[in-house]
Amino acid sequence: MKSLSVLIAEKDPMLRDLYSDYLKKQRGFRLQAQVDSGEALFGLLKEQIFHLVLLDLFLPGFSVLDGLRQARVSHPRVDFIVLSVGTSPDAVRGALCLGAFDYLIKPFAYSRFKSALDAYRAYHLGLTERREPWQQEELDQLTRTARMSLFPLEHTSPKGLQAKLIGDVTSLLQAWDKALSAAEVGEILGISRSTARRYLEYLVETGRAKIDYAFREVGRPVKLYQFHRC
Repeated sequence: MKSLSVLIAEKDPMLRDLYSDYLKKQRGFRLQAQVDSGEALFGLLKEQIFHLVLLDLFLPGFSVLDGLRQARVSHPRVDFIVLSVGTSPDAVRGALCLGAFDYLIKPFAYSRFKSALDAYRAYHLGLTERREPWQQEELDQLTRTARMSLFPLEHTSPKGLQAKLIGDVTSLLQAWDKALSAAEVGEILGISRSTARRYLEYLVETGRAKIDYAFREVGRPVKLYQFHRC
C-alpha cells in the first residue's frame, strides 16, 4: 500500500501528540514531521516532499489566509487539511476557496478526522494513480468523494439537518445561475419552504451561499439565495 507523507503544523504540543496518535490508526499515512510555527513550516516545505499538511491556520508566524495562499502558490503539489477554530467565517470560506481539501473545526471527533483522511486518500490516489482516459461518471464519483468529506455521515451534520439534504441543496444552488427563493428550492426538491429555508440559512452561515433580495412594489422583498462561488 502506498504511504502518503504527512506534516503536522500545530503550535499546541498536546494537539500534535493527539493528531499523531490519530494518524497511527490510519492505514496509508505516515507522519514525516511536525512543526509549531509558520517559519518552520515553510522551511520544511522547501526541504522535504510532503503529500499532506494538517494545518492550524492560526499558527504563529503563518499569517492565516496570506500564509495559506503563499503555501499553495509555492508548493502546488502539497495538499492541506485545516484543523482550526471556526470563529471566523471569512477564514473558513477563504481556506476552502484557496483549495484546502477540508476544514475541521476544533474540537472534532476522531470519526470526523478519519472520514477526512479517508476521503483525501481516495481523492489523491484517484487523481495521481490514474493512467486511463477519464469517463465523466468516474470523475464525477471522485469529485463527489471530496465534497462528501465535508458531511461524511448524517450524525456528524448539525443537529436537525441531514447530510444528504445539505448536499442536495448545495448541488441545486451550484447548478443554477440565478438566485433562488426558499419556496423555489422547496418546490424543486419536494420539501417545505420552511425546511428549505433552514438548510439555505445553514449554507449562508457556513459561507457556501450568499443572500440577495428581490424588491417588489408591494410587500416585503423576497429573500434569495445563491451559491457563493470563490
